[in-house]
Amino acid sequence: MVYLSLTSFRKYLKRKGKKDSVIERNINTVESFYSFISSKMETQTSNEDIHRYVKIIENEGKSAKGFLYVMMNYFQYRNDRELYLYTAKLREERTSKTRRKFQIKDFLGISKEAIEKLRSIGIKDVDQMLEQGRTREQRNQLALIIKVPEDVILELVNLSDLTRMGYVKRKLSRLYYEAGIRSPSQVSKYEPNELYEHFKAYVEETGWEGMIPNRKDLEHNIKNARKLPVKVEY
Repeated sequence: MVYLSLTSFRKYLKRKGKKDSVIERNINTVESFYSFISSKMETQTSNEDIHRYVKIIENEGKSAKGFLYVMMNYFQYRNDRELYLYTAKLREERTSKTRRKFQIKDFLGISKEAIEKLRSIGIKDVDQMLEQGRTREQRNQLALIIKVPEDVILELVNLSDLTRMGYVKRKLSRLYYEAGIRSPSQVSKYEPNELYEHFKAYVEETGWEGMIPNRKDLEHNIKNARKLPVKVEY
């Protein structure tokens, strides 16, 4: 059954314009994974299977990010949302460790006092902001501890969440936020032209100072947003 899927997966990658060498690496990676769990049918693959295989790779001192990226593509091809989201989560956890952390002090429109109070308890970058303000209960506790309005904390969490798409930092995060788009999951529901028109209407209505992101960049952001698991609880 796996090999039948791999034949179709090869065609799927070809249609996406992947080079032959890239296609072969993808096929070999999927084959190696299913050899590892050879006692199972393809449809019985579990999150635990993926977790165990990742640990084997990492125990050998290697990075599992390449494996996880391939499996994300494979589970997307299979329309297996659960396994896709799990592999995306594992890859994001590993990518975030090596990515240069964006500092919350660099966001536009946030008071210096609020930033300093958060920094005083060790919250300095977007990853820390998301980790410490992910749930409503956490945000409520932060507001009580450092005496910063809860809506300011939520705003910083939203801005931090938007940066996960990549290329959304200081000014663009503020544009997304002010235009009413507060999370990657919201971005994922748009098509590039639709999102461009949304921003265009907002800029024309408000006189926002700055350029509207071009459609190619928006396409990139939407593509990334669709790969990201939901991080923030409301």
